[in-house]
Amino acid sequence: MSRTLLLFGAGPGIGDNVAATFASSGSIDHIVLLGRNTDRLQNEAAVFVQKAASNVKVDTLRADLSDLDSIPKVLSQLDDLTKGEDIEVVYYNAARIKPTDPVLDVDVKEIEDDLRVTVLALHLISQHYIPLLQSTSKSSPTSKPALLVTNSHLPWDPVPQLISLSLVKGAQRTQVISLNRAFGESGVHCGLISVEGVVDPKNKVLNPANIAKKVLEFWQKGEGVEVNLKEPQQ
Repeated sequence: MSRTLLLFGAGPGIGDNVAATFASSGSIDHIVLLGRNTDRLQNEAAVFVQKAASNVKVDTLRADLSDLDSIPKVLSQLDDLTKGEDIEVVYYNAARIKPTDPVLDVDVKEIEDDLRVTVLALHLISQHYIPLLQSTSKSSPTSKPALLVTNSHLPWDPVPQLISLSLVKGAQRTQVISLNRAFGESGVHCGLISVEGVVDPKNKVLNPANIAKKVLEFWQKGEGVEVNLKEPQQ
């Protein structure tokens, strides 16, 4: 039976590199990339992942995670795309980054939008997939069912100009830790990849390829609720 990775928030940087790294590891047979831009998904993200492992099946699906009402339809489409497969990894990489200064100019609607993308959409996806991940754990003892989420240092080191993102990343961190406590014993590893800084291909640690490598190692190990990544002290 195919082992499947679903990646919410595909895009240049962490998302595409995580998908490509899992594809090239030989552990995953089918990857579904989800994002808002259909053309970019098909012509860039899927091509990038396919180059990493031509034998892995790669599908794309448009998903606007800020539109909560549309998510049940997306999940139904995913069920059709992955029928008969073991969903082994759900990777959530969606976020909005919109600096605002002065801080008090942030509109409540901006915070609501960030909350939908970062926390509420993840909740809907968790409701759907954690039971399926539990089933994978029971049916395939050698599998490593996981819900993994990109987070950051903002929950404990907030940036005033990113007050909205700092708020919702704090909520998301609590959310994932809670899920791990609730479902870890049933064989589902819920964990955070906390990226503590700006991602740049020139960075030693916080470059997309290295972050993806650390995500794969975190998944393979299957232990702990969080892995923290940051650049070495200058």
